[in-house]
Amino acid sequence: MNTRHQRVLSDAQISNYRETGYLNLHQILDSELLGRLISTTERLYDEGCSLKQKTKHYDLEPEHTLQNPRIRRISSPTELDSVYLETAFDSILGDIAADLIGGPVKFYHSKINFKLPHGGAEIGWHQDWPVFPHTNTNLVALSVPLNASRSINGCLQTIPGSHKLGPRSHWEKGLYKLNCNHTMTAQDYADVVDNELNVGDVVAHHGLVVHGSSQNRSDTLRTTYIIQYAAADAFSYTAPVIDSMHRNQMVRGEPATHARVEAGLIELPPDFSAGYSGIYALQTAAKT
Repeated sequence: MNTRHQRVLSDAQISNYRETGYLNLHQILDSELLGRLISTTERLYDEGCSLKQKTKHYDLEPEHTLQNPRIRRISSPTELDSVYLETAFDSILGDIAADLIGGPVKFYHSKINFKLPHGGAEIGWHQDWPVFPHTNTNLVALSVPLNASRSINGCLQTIPGSHKLGPRSHWEKGLYKLNCNHTMTAQDYADVVDNELNVGDVVAHHGLVVHGSSQNRSDTLRTTYIIQYAAADAFSYTAPVIDSMHRNQMVRGEPATHARVEAGLIELPPDFSAGYSGIYALQTAAKT
């Protein structure tokens, strides 16, 4: 794997990311790699349609049947095909992550989210870092749409500048909600940005930016490959929500010899060491 960092973003792009907490990049991915990524994802989706129950990699909606397949996530696809490794480690995405992290960067996890047509589940407002807190908040996720991502099919929504205000509670009345919906204000809703993207585009978001997505109201599937990166000197306090044989492998630069620790109280998520059911299942459970 290539761990040498070659800067690709401008000062203005990095400044914009630091100000807003997210960055949209247009037509940034190599078309040949993108084609292989799409075809491999379609193959994995088709293979999952024959499953009768969820597995380590496949998360299924409760209504899933062989006659009506409803796959909502493939976790750790880097373990299933090398094209996901190539995308996360060897493509321009590794350089983008290092540019935004501002130094050596390591892989934390990846997943493919499927937002099913005609009501594919919304994802509540949340921040990534409180779900898997690290010794510092220098985390970035890169989302790669594998088909057009629009407001009608539940594109990523972000609240600019929300990362500057620190972590929000993802617990409410003693229950872990995996979202911070109860902290949302009228101003938050007024500031929401729809990150509408085309195939070949990428959106990056900071580990503390408040984000979510609405239901898929279209008649087509929305598919996104998401890679979570962390600064080399950021170390997790808790068990991983999505484990991977590639977790903590270096993407750019050298491993850290010291942890950088940000001061403050850290609200911990539940213990996921026995397994993580996924944001969709946790959201459903929190409503009951």
